[in-house]
Amino acid sequence: MGKVKVKKKCCRSTPRCKSCPVVVLLKARKKALKKAEKKAEKKAAKQERKDAKPQKKDQKKDRKDLKDDRKTAA
Repeated sequence: MGKVKVKKKCCRSTPRCKSCPVVVLLKARKKALKKAEKKAEKKAAKQERKDAKPQKKDQKKDRKDLKDDRKTAA
């Protein structure tokens, strides 16, 4: 489907015509909302995957700290 050429002024007919600026604006808002929802879902899924992974770097640091503590205690 091609893009619709938007009229400059609304004719205020009922129902509104496809090329009416009001209809085009509403469609654009709806499309932007869907896009934002999709982006938020994708971001949430990525965060869930990130939270599910074990923190390897932090675990290594904790092990080094434990070894240092053992050396100083002995």
